[in-house]
Amino acid sequence: MLKKLLLFLLMSLCVVVLTACKDEEEKLKASEEQKIDEKKVEEDKKVEEQQRVEEEKRKQEEQQRVEEEKRKQEEQQRVEQEKRKQEEQQKIQQQQSAQQERTQKQEKTTEATGGKPTRSQISVGSHVVIQLDKDYSKTVSGVVKDILTNTETHTYGIKVRLQDGQIGRVQSVG
Repeated sequence: MLKKLLLFLLMSLCVVVLTACKDEEEKLKASEEQKIDEKKVEEDKKVEEQQRVEEEKRKQEEQQRVEEEKRKQEEQQRVEQEKRKQEEQQKIQQQQSAQQERTQKQEKTTEATGGKPTRSQISVGSHVVIQLDKDYSKTVSGVVKDILTNTETHTYGIKVRLQDGQIGRVQSVG
């Protein structure tokens, strides 16, 4: 009976040891699984952080690209505006040059005719002041009906007939 008791004790001890080992093994397994889960969570966090950083970087690059495009457009507008200003200045200079040229031409023509208007300055329908051919001491004004002088200039003035029939040489136009 002592043997049975000893055997029973030995078996109970084995069961207790086996149970303890099994519990220890399950604890180790659970601990390893927990470590694996923690690593997965940590890796997921790293991946999410990396994706967030990359997304932020893409946003910054896009914003820089948009700003660069905006700067290019502003520069292009500035260049076009500068070009328009230059074209306007050039046009104004050309107009001033043409006006100056016309003025000089008129001055030369007026000098050549002794201050009298030229044929090109007089047209049918123009209002003029003439010195009468019949009486040089009289000047009258009226509207031109015919231009009687064929040359561009004349020393004594261009001869015209007014609508009222008077004939004389033009002293001034207007």
